[in-house]
Amino acid sequence: MLTERVKEPEEMLLAYYEALYRGKLERVKQLMTWESYVMTLESFGLKLALNDKQFKTDLAKVDIPEVLEKVEAKLSQDLIAREKAPLIEIVSTKWNGPSRKSISYLEDGKKKVLYFSKEKEAWRIDYYAGRKVA
Repeated sequence: MLTERVKEPEEMLLAYYEALYRGKLERVKQLMTWESYVMTLESFGLKLALNDKQFKTDLAKVDIPEVLEKVEAKLSQDLIAREKAPLIEIVSTKWNGPSRKSISYLEDGKKKVLYFSKEKEAWRIDYYAGRKVA
């Protein structure tokens, strides 16, 4: 599934988790808005940042392409080492506006919601799309 182009948010949710825990951050980046991708790097990189001062410094400078590559390489290794493959079960989908959607799902039994926005005919994971729009 990582190589095929996903089009709908439901497919993207599954592709996101598959890519994330395989350390395929380039693929994760393709599925998300830039702002959401940076927040993902920060949240999944928190443990590394607490133990590695250089990584923490680099994490704050991911807008620099060379630094982003370093952060992605280190975090990718960490994600692979976690050997996690959560069970994802989609519970419901809901429109939050004409080009926004939210998906409620269970990740290993825990309730979660992921938000999506559509720009230029392409859906992206967008943490900011959780608010309703008229």
